[in-house]
Amino acid sequence: MASELTLSVVIPNYNYAKYVGAAINSALNVSWPRVEVIVVDDGSTDSSVEVISEFADRIVFVKQANAGQMQSCVNGFRRSTGDVIIFLDSDDALHPDVMIEIAARWSEKVSKFQFQMRTIDADGNPTGNILPQFFVSPTPQQVRKWVTAAGTYPTPPGSGNAYSRFVVDRVFRFESDFVDRAPDSYLVTAAPAYGDVITIPKPLVDYRVHGLNHGAFLNLEDSRFAREVDVTQRRHKFLTEVADSVGLRVAADALSKNMQFLCLRAASFALRPDLHPIAEDRATRIFSDSFRALACPQGFSYSQRASLFLWTMFVLLGPHGLSRVLASWRYAPTSRPKWIKRALNVLRVVR
Repeated sequence: MASELTLSVVIPNYNYAKYVGAAINSALNVSWPRVEVIVVDDGSTDSSVEVISEFADRIVFVKQANAGQMQSCVNGFRRSTGDVIIFLDSDDALHPDVMIEIAARWSEKVSKFQFQMRTIDADGNPTGNILPQFFVSPTPQQVRKWVTAAGTYPTPPGSGNAYSRFVVDRVFRFESDFVDRAPDSYLVTAAPAYGDVITIPKPLVDYRVHGLNHGAFLNLEDSRFAREVDVTQRRHKFLTEVADSVGLRVAADALSKNMQFLCLRAASFALRPDLHPIAEDRATRIFSDSFRALACPQGFSYSQRASLFLWTMFVLLGPHGLSRVLASWRYAPTSRPKWIKRALNVLRVVR
């Protein structure tokens, strides 16, 4: 029964002494009778161990030599016993009602619960941004349809997801040549193939943006787009492998209709063509793929798809300075002028 579920919060940490205490506190303060907190310190060289040790009587504390975030999550999961698993980044913080919301929607068929994230700055102050922005809460059937057609669906990054235990076990055991340091690359990608993805359109975690995040842009880094294009391609290959293993077919041209990937591809090509990882790529090819993607539902409203198409067109065809400004506005939201924020709200591109 849902009321008897146990939540396991696994917190991997490396040199985040400034934030890890707040992350642990948030997990311990989740309003649910059965919560276990496993903190894995990955060989930190700052004062993280001292901070974590203050909670030693209320958590499972795992110390390991530096092995990376992925191994930290694997080791933390092995020490867990919960039915629901959240991998909480050590600079983020859960809201107290997260498990109440999950339990209200519990089903044995669910592979993943995803919820919105309230962005905060380094000092914990809300920035006013919420991600992802769901104008309509997608059904599990819609998510699966979008994944098979375009290889994508609206999803938050790591801390904005909670997984059924069987999914984490299957993903961590899945054999593939895909290698990424972040566990959400595997889990978010594979979840729609293994069961229902349930969307909770409510902020249930604070997502801290402080300039050192792996996934969040505080300031624009031109060279980063090439890395994102490369990892997206490799992640898509992993998706097709997982889908094949359960008899789910992903369209052969799915990645060329993936608007999030096309935006990264355009930015990489326009800003750092010397680093662009797709050999023989052309602006005309990216433009053509983006135009075709307009007709492919993938979790965006038509106005959102149209705005992304126009953004791609201007990034590809505009002068370098304009392309860089547009890239900054899209990928570093704190850089957006107020009039841009108002316009996006009026056009219902963002809320």
